[in-house]
Amino acid sequence: MANNVFKKRTISPLESRVEKRAVGAERWIKSHIFLSIVAIILGLLTLRGIVGAIRTGDPFSVSQIVLSAVGNGLETDSYGHTNILLLGVGGEGHDGANLTDTMMVASLDSGDNTVSIISIPRDIYTENDEVGFGTKLNSIYEYVLSETESPEAAAAEVQGEIEKILGVKIQYYAKINFQGFTEVVDALGGITVDVKEAIADTSYPSDSLMGSPWDPFYLPAGVQDLDGETALKYARSRHTTSDYDRAARQQEVIAAIKDKALSAGILGSPGKIKAIYFAITDNFETNLSLSELLELANAAGDIEKDAILSTVITEEANKQGGFLYAAARDEGDPFYLVPYAGDYSETQTFTQLFFYHPEVFRNKVQVEVLNGTREDSLAGLTKMYLVRRGIDASFGNALAKGQADTVICMPEGVTEADKEVASSVLNILPAMTFGEIKAECPSGYSLAERPTEAKIIVILGDDFATYYHEHENLFYLGFY
Repeated sequence: MANNVFKKRTISPLESRVEKRAVGAERWIKSHIFLSIVAIILGLLTLRGIVGAIRTGDPFSVSQIVLSAVGNGLETDSYGHTNILLLGVGGEGHDGANLTDTMMVASLDSGDNTVSIISIPRDIYTENDEVGFGTKLNSIYEYVLSETESPEAAAAEVQGEIEKILGVKIQYYAKINFQGFTEVVDALGGITVDVKEAIADTSYPSDSLMGSPWDPFYLPAGVQDLDGETALKYARSRHTTSDYDRAARQQEVIAAIKDKALSAGILGSPGKIKAIYFAITDNFETNLSLSELLELANAAGDIEKDAILSTVITEEANKQGGFLYAAARDEGDPFYLVPYAGDYSETQTFTQLFFYHPEVFRNKVQVEVLNGTREDSLAGLTKMYLVRRGIDASFGNALAKGQADTVICMPEGVTEADKEVASSVLNILPAMTFGEIKAECPSGYSLAERPTEAKIIVILGDDFATYYHEHENLFYLGFY
């Protein structure tokens, strides 16, 4: 059992005074822009905090509460980030009511006003001390809850496992079920999403206890207005697309909820604010206190849409975040995902880059990897090593084979911003620590001699080939 078992904070249902004070809260929201990191994720936490503050008694001043909260401050990690675990479960009336099929970690840097979000697959294999045997990551909450009857202990156990996978300290958690999600979207008046590809899911699970176990779900491509039930299906459907497409859709729905929650129609409607509050009262758990919720609202007030990054940990070796693979199994055995490197060191390195060096992902800098060794396919394998870590990369052959030392250089005309990104990439990736970046490329590699769009050129030498043979597990060898 993780030691940091959290105490859940609850807010009792609003009484009739909500109607009297909602207008005042709405005015405060407009003047302070109530965007928070968790509002970005679910569009709920900050709204819950602000509306909850309405009932704190006379005299009432939300701004004073915020200033007091700022003085106390949110908990942060060693980088000054606040990391929040978001859990989604089916809830009562659904199969696997307490399986955490949605798991995300959002990292807020209030200093730079940026947010990075990583989705974690439900099928990751874990050997949890509390459960006592190997199991899927998404079943830990259910098991601990059944044993302890403590949502706080169950959430803390999941949090501890995800901290091991990502290698970061998580300060807070929030959990919502399907009913709360549906009711919140409906209370908002629906959301708008741009469906990239039509969905035809003939095996979407039915909630009915009678008749077919399936409730076929179809949604055409294009901009669609979704009610709560349809938005839930759009976020949950996985039978005609991958779990990673599903995670990306969940992040899209979250952004749509945030956009709608911040719209003038919601902020100007005390009735809708009240409806949203009631929708989450019985369907929502968190260890964020009221003052911390308000602190989030204040701290994240300047976050813009393009300052939000999101990604998914996947089993697709040729894509960003592709650090897992499907474990071999006999017929009838459970499906598990395990790290290809044998441990989570690669996932942890990627998380460090994604959370704490967002400039690498915002300022995409092309890296060209050239094979200067006699080792076949080394440039291609290294390219994929970089792609999995979110680096745009291409590969080819160097002008000559048998180069002793790896050379990393930047062609003429590279900007200071590109140099900063290059430094972040090369300093944090273990396979890229071969000497300093040279300001000039060797003869034959200038832009005039060899045109390229790359801002970083890596010419692999025999020293890198030695590194490769000593760390073949990092290059996903045998899984292509």
